[in-house]
Amino acid sequence: MTIDILAFSLTLWLSDAWGELVRYLANLNTWQWGIVSACAVVFGFLCLKGTGINR
Repeated sequence: MTIDILAFSLTLWLSDAWGELVRYLANLNTWQWGIVSACAVVFGFLCLKGTGINR
């Protein structure tokens, strides 16, 4: 088990995940970018709205 933990590299995993995200985003067309941007705007407004707990 110790060998498995030592063999795992968080830096390598993050680097691979970042590379995959960049390759994915490079292949989006205009319609898909519109969907991504609309979701980002909606998410931002939901974050600004917050929860009713603080009121």
